[in-house]
Amino acid sequence: MSVFHLKYRPSKISELDLVDVAEKLKGFLEAKDIPQSFLFSGPKGAGKTSAARILARAINCDDRLNGEPCDKCDNCKEILEGRAMDIIEMDAASNRGIEDVRSLKEKAYLMPSKLKYKVFIIDEVHMLTKDAFNALLKLIEEPPKHTIFILCTTDAEKIPDTVMSRLVRVDFRRGGKKELRNSLQKIISGEKIDIGEETIDFILDRSDGSFRNLQKHFNEMFLALGKKISLDEARDFYLAKSGGYNEIDFEKDLGEKDVKKILEKLEKMATDGVDFSSFREKLLEYFSDKILLNFGVGEGEKSVFSLTELEKIVDLLIRAAKQEKEVEIDQLPLELVVIDFIGEEGKKKVEKVKEETEEKIKEEIKCEEPVTVDVTGINLEKIEQSWGNILLAIKPFNHSVEAFLRAARPIGFKGRNLTLEVFYPFHKDRLEEPKNRKLVEEGLLKVLGVELVFDCVLGKSKKEPLVIKNDTPVENISEQLVENKKESQDLYDVAKDIFG
Repeated sequence: MSVFHLKYRPSKISELDLVDVAEKLKGFLEAKDIPQSFLFSGPKGAGKTSAARILARAINCDDRLNGEPCDKCDNCKEILEGRAMDIIEMDAASNRGIEDVRSLKEKAYLMPSKLKYKVFIIDEVHMLTKDAFNALLKLIEEPPKHTIFILCTTDAEKIPDTVMSRLVRVDFRRGGKKELRNSLQKIISGEKIDIGEETIDFILDRSDGSFRNLQKHFNEMFLALGKKISLDEARDFYLAKSGGYNEIDFEKDLGEKDVKKILEKLEKMATDGVDFSSFREKLLEYFSDKILLNFGVGEGEKSVFSLTELEKIVDLLIRAAKQEKEVEIDQLPLELVVIDFIGEEGKKKVEKVKEETEEKIKEEIKCEEPVTVDVTGINLEKIEQSWGNILLAIKPFNHSVEAFLRAARPIGFKGRNLTLEVFYPFHKDRLEEPKNRKLVEEGLLKVLGVELVFDCVLGKSKKEPLVIKNDTPVENISEQLVENKKESQDLYDVAKDIFG
């Protein structure tokens, strides 16, 4: 079965989804001197890599016509078949250090093995380190005559000005509805899919402007529904893809100020593997439209929120977009939007549940005999060395808690009190919840063999993550965890309460 975003990837400049980009590239290729260093900047899925590969082929084509590669000469065939040693692609997200750029530099000064030009396509170039950028700068200031550099990025602001000034910039953007329709129509015609205009409009309205995402989602729909797709089927497909949670329900739940209810839904979406970036973009568009309705622009029902409240939601969603690049927990930025927007009124509901749980635990503790704890041989260094095993002990019961701890650092130990440094208030609140606290302390007990308690403090700035060492195989940790039936049942109940 063909993968649509690969099968229908543009192979000519004229086939690029963004017409303005196609015209700009044709202009460069028809000029007397072709620039040697390009920057393709724009959002994911806008066609940067496809355009770079077409440009690499056109530059090396022996029979280029009106800026287009012929696809028939030996050079074009070699590149199309993926055999061209002179076309070098590098992912700067994985190869971001100075040594990687030095290796690239060595290749650049070697003459091409067969083609006219060596073409270097560097994806996510903004991820390079400062030293790597300095090394790259020296290369693109005076590039060898036989080289072309095409740097691609989703975040041009992170590229140093000294490097930027040496590049010819081509800006890619999200697709407009007409451009997205043209891209989708190629697939519909090519696969002979029976689909109405109303259904196509519905699919396009739910696109985030990314050609690749549109093609991928349509591919999934095609595999699920076949060659005939109705409007109702398309609606059901997108509803299932969002974990059954849409913009209207999200607005309704926000209006009811029930933090716990929304967070539970977002956690379920995380378990179902929902794309939170796309969901956040849909929310941003939805609430932006609601703002416009206050001024008589657009159609639809006005929001239950005031203009001031809508502005706050949009501000928080914009902040969440920036946080998505900084955190490893996909649902966290949206969860913070909910908590910050609802404020004290909604937090009181969560606090009430928290207080009731704490009181219940305290009552249980009163019934227990006091325990004298021997912590001989336990110190901060020992805890740091065992941190990976502690994470392994906790992960089977709660992935979120394990993720919070992975982002934390043990920084102090006195008596039987462990101090953890965390960097987000939300992490601190979650780890200090009674059920999660008990889960962490059970993990400490199983790995270290002593009963410890912990406190969390907020760090002022993010530090390098702790180097994690795992000395105990996962299966051994699991055996230890189920040793005592009563304790393992308690942990199971905690996990069940959290995840349903």
